[in-house]
Amino acid sequence: MDENNLAILVLIFLLFSIVASLIMILRTSPIKTGMNLYTGMIPVFALLGIPGILDLMRTGGVTGSFAFVVFLVLLSFVVFPIFPFVQKKGSRSFQKWWGLSIPLIVISGLLVAGYLAFVEISAELPVCGVGMPGCVTVQTSRYAKLFDIIPIGVIGVMGYMAIFVAWILGEKNKGNFSRYFSLAAWGMCFFGVLFSSYLTYLEPFVIHATCTWCITSAVLMILLLWITTPFGQKALNDDRS
Repeated sequence: MDENNLAILVLIFLLFSIVASLIMILRTSPIKTGMNLYTGMIPVFALLGIPGILDLMRTGGVTGSFAFVVFLVLLSFVVFPIFPFVQKKGSRSFQKWWGLSIPLIVISGLLVAGYLAFVEISAELPVCGVGMPGCVTVQTSRYAKLFDIIPIGVIGVMGYMAIFVAWILGEKNKGNFSRYFSLAAWGMCFFGVLFSSYLTYLEPFVIHATCTWCITSAVLMILLLWITTPFGQKALNDDRS
């Protein structure tokens, strides 16, 4: 698939996720995390990241290793949501996987954003995939730094870490504190998808090149938003009651 076409496709799903998450979080009926249309979208989102990450795996070395770890995480998001269809006891495994999904995505996101942060701070040229070589163009453009000062990769690292901290605090605390942290995690994921939408729009329509590392991060943010929306909705409904 052409890298710019892939970016446009990811952008469409980013915008869809923004609208869908807002609609779902404002519902009063709980979002079920069993096998349904909602969870059925997760493998679709994960598949968006597969073409780019497979291309990055071909680079070998450290970047290839990073890409391989992310590939395994994305693959789990393809396999586990359909697991209950093939095994009667799959729903229990699915629930365990759902609980582990946020740290898995955060680890992947930190690998991707951490590598981009290193490239942007050190002014090194990024290692691009063989079939999607637009990373150099994107990372050497003025859009690689916010306000020409803050590297986008650094913002990504900080964002993933903040989401993880909010999720941990939401899991460890009870009552109002748990609800506030769950809502905070959802809010940061929502903002992350908004920001990813802006960056993804720039690539095919302004820069005319696509960074597969950036696209991979955008896909991970979609997954994070989709996973945290049920927690945020439950927290919001508990706060109303």
